[in-house]
Amino acid sequence: MSKRNQPAYRKTTQPAASPKTAKTAPKPASTGNGWEATGWLRWALIAMAISAACYLPTLGNGLVNWDDDPNITENPNLQRVDGQSLKNIFDLEKGNVIGNYNPLPILTFAMEKELAGGFNTTLIHFDNLLLHVLTVFFVMRLLLHMGIGVGGAFIGGLLFGIHPMRVESVAWATERKDVLFAVFFFAALMYYVRWIKTEDSGKRTRIYLIMLVLALLSLFSKVQAVTLPLSMLVLDYWFRRPLNFKLIWEKIPFWILSAAFGLINLYTLKMEGSTNDEVTNFNFLDRLCIGAYSFCTYLYKLVLPHPMSPLYPYPRPLPLVVYLSPILFLAIWGGIVMLWKKDRRPWVFAALFFFFNVMFLLQVFGAGQGFLADRFTYVPYFGFFALAAWAYDHYSAGNPKLRSNLNMLAGFVFVVFAVWTVKQIGIWKDGGTLWTHVMKYEEDKNSLPYWNRGQFLRSQGKFDLALADYTKAITIEPKNPELHNSRGKTYFDMAMGGKFPGKVPEFTQKAIEDFNTGLSKPNAKPKSRAEMLINRGAAHASMGRFDQALKDLNEGVTVDPLNKNGFLNRSLVYFNLKQFENAIGDYTKYLAFDPYNANIWYERGMLRRSLDKPQEALTDLNRALELDPNLGIAYMERARAQALLGNKAAAQADYARAQQFGLRKDVYDDNLMAK
Repeated sequence: MSKRNQPAYRKTTQPAASPKTAKTAPKPASTGNGWEATGWLRWALIAMAISAACYLPTLGNGLVNWDDDPNITENPNLQRVDGQSLKNIFDLEKGNVIGNYNPLPILTFAMEKELAGGFNTTLIHFDNLLLHVLTVFFVMRLLLHMGIGVGGAFIGGLLFGIHPMRVESVAWATERKDVLFAVFFFAALMYYVRWIKTEDSGKRTRIYLIMLVLALLSLFSKVQAVTLPLSMLVLDYWFRRPLNFKLIWEKIPFWILSAAFGLINLYTLKMEGSTNDEVTNFNFLDRLCIGAYSFCTYLYKLVLPHPMSPLYPYPRPLPLVVYLSPILFLAIWGGIVMLWKKDRRPWVFAALFFFFNVMFLLQVFGAGQGFLADRFTYVPYFGFFALAAWAYDHYSAGNPKLRSNLNMLAGFVFVVFAVWTVKQIGIWKDGGTLWTHVMKYEEDKNSLPYWNRGQFLRSQGKFDLALADYTKAITIEPKNPELHNSRGKTYFDMAMGGKFPGKVPEFTQKAIEDFNTGLSKPNAKPKSRAEMLINRGAAHASMGRFDQALKDLNEGVTVDPLNKNGFLNRSLVYFNLKQFENAIGDYTKYLAFDPYNANIWYERGMLRRSLDKPQEALTDLNRALELDPNLGIAYMERARAQALLGNKAAAQADYARAQQFGLRKDVYDDNLMAK
């Protein structure tokens, strides 16, 4: 029978191996339900339970100031969950976060917020843990579908579950996208194996449609899922499917989806400015060397996952080892070619699966602040875990003594990895623990950990400690305007917070000096410059210098017309200058960015009522109370608007509601009701 007319693989068989290659060919498993070996579920549940136990400490962790704020707490699409915000989540321009288009994880955060009535960190981390455990489940089923026995699948699944390099993907709330995309990714691969082993055309069509849905869900979770059709090709190699154009053609819908989402993410990254390399300015040769170095680093961390850090900044200048790494990279691939020629299929499978799933993350085309990330290995390492699963299954079969020795070795490795994982989870407790951990590796070479720990400490009201960290960061990187801006904001917070009443002028002046210094730096980006101008304007306004404040705020919103705080601060200046129409105009501009801010709807309604525009005021105040039914002062203002419109009964009802919040009518109100 010719290859062209060869039947599709049956679900209980593996392609036959020649005598020469029989040693390394994947062997079939005895089946319990037609797809997995008997007793598989018990071992899958054990692997899932052990993985869950290792990650239970994440439930006590909070959020960190490392992308959790723009993705979750400060995400405008999560401020209020309604039809419009859900629509915005999937919008390319309104839905991308820091240039990343991953709407499905953001949607899950919205669902959690609605369920818990706010952001509940325990629920967020529980769902990350749950998704990771589900991924372990599908990883084990995929291994079983690949013909690996229950023991091997348990080894591979548990390695996936508790390897320390998993921690960043599971313990970091923002990386919901990793665990979410992986669930659908491995489920799709599992169904792909079913598809290539199924002969019935009707069943094949249904399975194909399931794969497409899973692929789409995975791509909506993270762009890294674009490698799905490449991973399918690696499975084709595993099952010895004839390598021809048919393998490409049958996956056309998957190639199209991957290309579309790849282009979408390039577009959103370009919008954010993340596709340029203006910070490091490495040339293409440098980038190739960085890619080779990253590849080799991920390989050694498979065995020895140390060090593990949320941040691996580019070293300047690049050390010699980076430029030598292409030699090792080529040597590794030379070895893989030899293994391919000898038909050492599991070894080649491991290398190809790893490379195809990590190649877009090797920073050959730079995007981001670092050249490595532990989370980038979450899916790629499956190739090597599959190799370990196959090796255990293959070499221990029929050899009880060797199986016993391998079990002891596996137990030792699992205990070490479990302890290591639990310890690593602790650094993700909050922003303070996270950046203190980074400092162990960066010491005085990088200002970023000091800056970010300062941000965390400022949010906790620990101003003295925050100032110390900002000052340390400025010492390390004195030309960075952002550092002066952050220290200036800390001084201004101290001035406005009411805890230092005798030092308000002193702290305000120090804030202005830091803003001045930041603005004097020639490398300040437009957005940063605008923020510093707006912050300086607010500081001048707090001192009653409204003309100076207005000058800074006008320039700030001109430089960055998307800075909503600029319009908010300027509205307050206009209010103090009694330019009420201008203040209303700025409230309107602010509400275009933050339409769920009940206080601003109230402020605009109050001004419109004072300008004898009761109908417009009523519209604003109704919206304010719709957003926040407990905003007592809005009932008082709405009562006044109703009275001006002659709706005395409605006004009286609102006065009564305002009284329930402790507010009382004054002479103005009595006169309104007497008219």
